[in-house]
Amino acid sequence: MLTEYEVRRRMDLIRSSRVAPLRKARLLLTLGRSLHKQAETISRAKDQAKRSKDRKGTAVLSRMATRAETLHGDVREAAHQALVGSPS
Repeated sequence: MLTEYEVRRRMDLIRSSRVAPLRKARLLLTLGRSLHKQAETISRAKDQAKRSKDRKGTAVLSRMATRAETLHGDVREAAHQALVGSPS
């Protein structure tokens, strides 16, 4: 499971690398796909916790899923910025 720290660190490494903008975007989108899959897995676990009436577990997993989706959006935005060439 990727943590927010790991994702942001990888994003910074990719952005500061000397590879072509298209390669940066592809690397970032690969990271984004990992986050998206992680968010889907967390959402399924949240649904299972909800069915078992585990309110605390459901709340925790809901926050985790939301954070993973937010990070996914941040990574996609960074990929877009890498292609456009605007400073982030």
